[in-house]
Amino acid sequence: MGRLRLILVGAVLGLTWAAALRGYMMQLAGPTSTFTFSGTFGIILPAGVLVGALLGWAEYQRRAGRQHPLLIGAPLLLGILPILLTAELDLAPAGLALAAMIGGYAVSGRGPLWVRIAAGLIGLGAIIAPFAGPKPYPDLSITTPHGAWAATLASSLFVALALACSIPMRLPDPIAVPATSETALTESPATSRSLP
Repeated sequence: MGRLRLILVGAVLGLTWAAALRGYMMQLAGPTSTFTFSGTFGIILPAGVLVGALLGWAEYQRRAGRQHPLLIGAPLLLGILPILLTAELDLAPAGLALAAMIGGYAVSGRGPLWVRIAAGLIGLGAIIAPFAGPKPYPDLSITTPHGAWAATLASSLFVALALACSIPMRLPDPIAVPATSETALTESPATSRSLP
């Protein structure tokens, strides 16, 4: 898959994730929740699109056998952009991004096993937290269908983000050695398919 296609796929997935996150935020805020064009369409959704596109680019780089370490920090934009655009210090989005990056490291296949296990335990805690943590409204109790759905949505969003965060941390695909012109001339596709 080409670079542009992976970036576009990442952007669409980032938009979908951010829209679902906005729905979960509405559940947490309860009846006082309000939608604004500046907040939803000016910050939350564009941040999801940007992070998704950068992670799509990271996947292209990983498949090509070369990686940009700076792309590991792309999810932090979910926390940085709201602070820059609203001039309000809200650490929740940055905390979500950091926890997802830790969870992503746990499944990346890199680093010492004991560090990945510790990271996995932190990630597991973030998955369990929506079910076990205190709720702002009785309706969000996991003993109600609404509350169980909201907790499942929150945990699913975290897992999806953690898996996406693992992309720039994963080992690159081995670089395929291109065929030399001499090999390309002497081997037809039919001959190369018949070789063991």
